[in-house]
Amino acid sequence: MTLREARKRYPLVPHEILKWAVENIADPKDLERGLFRLDQAKRIQVKYGV
Repeated sequence: MTLREARKRYPLVPHEILKWAVENIADPKDLERGLFRLDQAKRIQVKYGV
């Protein structure tokens, strides 16, 4: 996954984290799982104002 693809799929994850993850996590499944969880956590945070 490229940085551009990650930005489109996980818009709420901060750019610095996306960049680091794309550069340092080699396994595509681990990368997607981690970014999905971060995006999901951010959505919950925004929704409930935590």
